[in-house]
Amino acid sequence: MKAITICHGSPYKVRAKLLPEDVRTIDIMNRTSTPIILCGHTHVQQKIIHNEKCVLNPGSVGIPLYSEGNTQFMILHGNDGIWSEDFISLGYDVDRVIKDMYEDKLNEHAPYWSRITEYILRKGLISHDKFHSRAMELCKKDSGDCVWPDIPEKYWEMAVGEIINLGTENSNDNCRF
Repeated sequence: MKAITICHGSPYKVRAKLLPEDVRTIDIMNRTSTPIILCGHTHVQQKIIHNEKCVLNPGSVGIPLYSEGNTQFMILHGNDGIWSEDFISLGYDVDRVIKDMYEDKLNEHAPYWSRITEYILRKGLISHDKFHSRAMELCKKDSGDCVWPDIPEKYWEMAVGEIINLGTENSNDNCRF
């Protein structure tokens, strides 16, 4: 079998996002010596093809985005020297996952991260990264410095308040905001 490149974001940066129709993605594909890049980070299941190279993102088992509440993964097959992929999307009990989070008291250790995760599990339309980036920005603006993972909870709260209209979201999706 031909070698493949496996990474989180991209082969060059762990938090990079390989996205369709993105000049940076094409550049990375051109610079990578293997025909397939298997990546994650975006939590979005996708396949990108360019110049006989392919980016495969299996999505996310735990917190998939834009998946209509389904868990996602991919099976990569190797037969007769050729790779082929099967993208899988299955329904799962989101309410049970959320219940488990609260039973494990994640909400006591990271209240806003838990609320954000619940919102994402129910809606699947926004990533933790958007909240994280805004919380970091608010923290740095206020204190001059902020280091992950030590972002004070008040900045997560502010980011959530800015990004999600808590009044309407709470009434529509039963989140614990």
